[in-house]
Amino acid sequence: MKLSSLMDSAYLKKGPGRRLKTREGDMIFSLEDLADRVGNKPSRDAVKELIPEDRTQVDLLISTDPGKRYALIWGYLTSLAAERSTAPLVLPSRDYVGLELRRGTIILAEARDHVGEKMSGGRIVVQGKAGDYLGQEMQGGRIIARGCRDYAFRNMRDGFGVVLGDAGKFLGLGNSGGRIAVRGSCKERAGWLMRSGSLNVLGDAGEYLGLLMSGGRIRVKGIAGRRAGWRKKGGSIAAGGFGPEAAIDVIELE
Repeated sequence: MKLSSLMDSAYLKKGPGRRLKTREGDMIFSLEDLADRVGNKPSRDAVKELIPEDRTQVDLLISTDPGKRYALIWGYLTSLAAERSTAPLVLPSRDYVGLELRRGTIILAEARDHVGEKMSGGRIVVQGKAGDYLGQEMQGGRIIARGCRDYAFRNMRDGFGVVLGDAGKFLGLGNSGGRIAVRGSCKERAGWLMRSGSLNVLGDAGEYLGLLMSGGRIRVKGIAGRRAGWRKKGGSIAAGGFGPEAAIDVIELE
């Protein structure tokens, strides 16, 4: 038997170019093995279909460093593991933790990029600071972090994001729902292109707060930098004070 025929038979493959399929009960021994079956950029459902109920095997896959090549697969695995766990799941700091999480709790000492991306339920607690794109495209659930870098809660549709310290640039960019609360300050262009939802900041906000926003509510207890509400089409912006060139319809808090 030719090698190609042998491989076809082993993986139930009927023609060239098709992804490898597993038989019922096949074991997934590594992230590379899983990627051979679903590709490096699979859907959540494709990963879920091949992951066994055996918690030991899932834990083994999660304990592997995915690098950049298998980051998405690893992210889905963390969510599936958290959803099956009756206790909070403590994970290492890597990209895409909690990708499309639907329920359960994940705890991180620190966080890298894309944590909680597209999550629709559950909770993620970051005891330290998070990287870029925290809660991007979030559709539900709750994220709490000590601090974060840029693009946090970008394109958020629903859910609740809490930053206990300072946030970086582009906070809440393009939001169409959800709530964001920052106990510290945020940098420039927070609420840029915001369409709905709320953004509350206890500290100060950088330049161009609410740039081109068309809806939603922004409240800053401290001072907003220059050009707050610039080219604003809707929604409301209120702050304890404003820099020069703020829009004429912003509200100064008493």
